[in-house]
Amino acid sequence: MREKNFLMSLIENNDLVKLFIERDIRSRYKGSILGMLWTLVNPLIMLTVYTVIFSQVFTSKWGKLEASSSSIEFAINLFAGLIIFNIFAETATRSANLISSNPNYVKKIRFPIEILGVMVTGTAFIQAGISLIILIIANFLEFGKIEYSVLTVPIIWSSYYIKILGMVWLLSTIGVFVKDLGQIVNAVVSIIMFMSPIFYPLDMLPNTLKYIVAINPLARTIEQTRYIVTRGDVPTINSIIIELMISIVWCEICYRILRRSHRMFADRL
Repeated sequence: MREKNFLMSLIENNDLVKLFIERDIRSRYKGSILGMLWTLVNPLIMLTVYTVIFSQVFTSKWGKLEASSSSIEFAINLFAGLIIFNIFAETATRSANLISSNPNYVKKIRFPIEILGVMVTGTAFIQAGISLIILIIANFLEFGKIEYSVLTVPIIWSSYYIKILGMVWLLSTIGVFVKDLGQIVNAVVSIIMFMSPIFYPLDMLPNTLKYIVAINPLARTIEQTRYIVTRGDVPTINSIIIELMISIVWCEICYRILRRSHRMFADRL
């Protein structure tokens, strides 16, 4: 029997995916006063803090922009970068112990173990989507316009979603066999935060450093999201297609590693 690919698995288990993501989000805010409203309140607080700090304390300007650029613009650009980075940080740190912390699902022979990775990734992107809406509104309040290019963000994020999903599957598989993975991931996440163009635009760096940062898989998505929302720039169709194909191949490889390692999980947990 031919082994199904990850896209077939997602389609086949669509209802289960929705159930797990909804349960994951609800469990995160269970017992809190605001409940699900925290998904809206948290990014609002973040953006407010960034705006106050960089407009009143540091009076920062974004990159090498002219003096007319405001400190609020700095906060908007920073927030755009953090939205993308937070997706990576949350999914990476959760994936290290994802399977080992859910041994009951491993022992259920018919349970599609890949659903756990989809749950973590889906939850992170739903919260990022709420932050994106706040970013677009903040950009409108500052500049008085909403670029039509924002409609292309889901296309750009689709490649990023597939990359992150593959990463979660791979890290969660490794985490079963390498117990120190959580500590390693935390250190790597901190390093990548400063290697990503979050606090600065990529074109601000000297050429010697620009290429080092450019190999960071987060850098491209950060820059694309930032410029789509704030400038109205849209990547070329060719670059979108190429990135999507690379993401699919990467995710499929990680999916197969997960599935073929599944039979060894029970002995390790």
